[in-house]
Amino acid sequence: MSHTSMKTGQVSLAICMALLVVSNAHAQWSTRGDLRFQVQAFTDNSLTTATQSFNTSISGSAEFNHDIGENGTLTISPFFRIDQHDDERTHVDLREFIYSHSFENWELNVGLGKVFWGVAESNNLVDIINQKDAVEGLSPEHKLGQPMINALFLKDWGEISLYALPGFRERTFAGSDGRPRGFFAVDTDNAAYESNDEDAHIDFAARISGAINEWDLGAHIFHGTARSPILSFPSFTPFYYQVTQVGFDVQATLESWLLKSESVYRSGKFIDDHAQLVNGFEYSFYSVAESDVDIGVVAEWLFDERGDQADTVFQNDLLIGLRFALNDEQSSTALIGIITDLDKGGDVFTAEASRRLGDKFKLTAEAFVWANADDDPILSQLQQEDYLQLELGYFF
Repeated sequence: MSHTSMKTGQVSLAICMALLVVSNAHAQWSTRGDLRFQVQAFTDNSLTTATQSFNTSISGSAEFNHDIGENGTLTISPFFRIDQHDDERTHVDLREFIYSHSFENWELNVGLGKVFWGVAESNNLVDIINQKDAVEGLSPEHKLGQPMINALFLKDWGEISLYALPGFRERTFAGSDGRPRGFFAVDTDNAAYESNDEDAHIDFAARISGAINEWDLGAHIFHGTARSPILSFPSFTPFYYQVTQVGFDVQATLESWLLKSESVYRSGKFIDDHAQLVNGFEYSFYSVAESDVDIGVVAEWLFDERGDQADTVFQNDLLIGLRFALNDEQSSTALIGIITDLDKGGDVFTAEASRRLGDKFKLTAEAFVWANADDDPILSQLQQEDYLQLELGYFF
């Protein structure tokens, strides 16, 4: 069976399973989900093997919740996408399949789950539990489900969360016919690992968080397989190394000011020990010109002490953005921004906006433009990958 046929078969099976669950749902199940139609338009001819100027896809997700006994809950969240051109983007995933049980002062979560840590707008350095589903888009909100055993202890001052992560999921990447992507497609079929256990390595993490007056504070430690691989040249084969990460996140709400900070220190055999940070703020102007519109000014500085040796584009960069909230019945919002490299001058322009259409539909628009990046080995690969994306979603 061909790779494409296998992908299509997996998606079909996932859709059938989701419909079967819905058709057999009864009063004890709560259900919600969405179906989305997406169109991408690329403004330039690609320098890669991908030739399309337009790309369409459909996706769907659902969440099923079922109470088990007095204190237990089962959550099941399937997802699928069928893409017009990219076989790697045509995929199915079980984002969550997790059982949660509440005790008097603590909670146990076992299964496939999703966790988010972080406060920054541009890059969440501390968010390390889940693998990114990179074929879904450039936003870090797209995540693969992570096998986990999580114990959450509730205190008067905050929470302590302990994780055993028995199993690793490799990052997804755009295929040879996918856009946007760099010059070379990633060889995901031949990934290599530092650990002899490969994707069966058991990772561990712990996080403590709490609030002191206006300040929300968090600290964590993680040891295990790095979620972001090293891509070896010229084959572009992912290499997943072992990493230890210690990190902190801070957010303070001071009237119209929102102060944010994330910092991590990473060490491992195959990387230089280094620190990274994101510091910034958001200042909100409410009821501008006596209207219902709120405008927020966002600014963040991103720094990696490795400089030119860093495996990220954010070595010394500045984000400036504007957030608009119309506070209307359609929940209309927009965010525009630019991230500029303070050393090499490369720029990334981003814009996103959304608006509900009635009770069941939502229209979302996104745009990415890469510019002035000739001297940046990573960003320069994307200078002809500028695109506009429109998505119409139906929610049920």
